[in-house]
Amino acid sequence: MAWRPHLIFEFIRSLFSFDLLVELSENKITMQKFSTGQFIEIEPWISLEGGKGKEKIKAIGREAKSLSGPTIQTTNPFSHTRSFIGNFTLAEKILQHGIFTLNSSKLRAAPRVIMHQLEKTDGGLSDIEERVLRELASGMGAREVLIHTGSKINVRAQSYDDIKAKIKAT
Repeated sequence: MAWRPHLIFEFIRSLFSFDLLVELSENKITMQKFSTGQFIEIEPWISLEGGKGKEKIKAIGREAKSLSGPTIQTTNPFSHTRSFIGNFTLAEKILQHGIFTLNSSKLRAAPRVIMHQLEKTDGGLSDIEERVLRELASGMGAREVLIHTGSKINVRAQSYDDIKAKIKAT
């Protein structure tokens, strides 16, 4: 058998990394690892406390939705009348929180990520919308990003490479 160092590198990288599907909607963000099916669901709400320029994240998800107070501002950055992302920075914080919660390793793995926007996709995504999704995934630490606009993906039956091949074929 021939020496194949790239296979060893791929094996070592797989120990510290994973492939991830991120499904985005206004009411729920789902992150699922391919092959294992491990997943988390987050309600896309974020609460900030403090004044302008000095805001701190108080809570993310269901807990954030229930917070109130004179110095607390709660928002859903995935809810906007004209576009899917209303606040890029806060959307990125929610996704970073999700990947941190999902990743049980102390090492910061750089996953391969498929971003799947489930709403406001009539007529396909514009270049700008695709770029926003790529930038969000990059902000999560992704080393490779695919944008999927088709039907839902079954992470137990399909692989990242299967979806990548389908996207490249179209």
